[in-house]
Amino acid sequence: MTTHLRSTSVLVLALGLVLQSTAQAATASKDGSTKSAANFRVVPEVPIPLSVFAIPSQPSEGRNPFFPQSTIRVVPQKVTKETPLDASWFVLNGITSPPKRTAMINGRTFETGEEGEVRVPSGSKVLIKCIEIKAESAIIETGGQRRELRLRSGL
Repeated sequence: MTTHLRSTSVLVLALGLVLQSTAQAATASKDGSTKSAANFRVVPEVPIPLSVFAIPSQPSEGRNPFFPQSTIRVVPQKVTKETPLDASWFVLNGITSPPKRTAMINGRTFETGEEGEVRVPSGSKVLIKCIEIKAESAIIETGGQRRELRLRSGL
């Protein structure tokens, strides 16, 4: 046991000496003087660019970066104030109970104030914002138009 303890202490001592001599050699300059450890080079922080993926709508625009073998082309539908909203486009599938209410609209879960795309019956996607979630309904906004979605009776 003492032999093991003695060899361990010798190794620790040797490691300490090696680290000390390495630190002294690193701070020594060419003329033999030593520099303070406070003199170090500061590397400026470079902002990391955001990745942007444009999903092509035609084969000539390229391939979908997430599903390169896919042949389905979906063009998101732009909804403006002039676009009439069809009530059948949006279905309120369910609402969770308090304390944190969420609403499932067209199979996608939303919290109050959250924006996201939902798929409509035509196959395209429409950007909506969940304005308010009540006990039996949810108010959404799309293209500057508001609509209240109600749970179907019998659910």
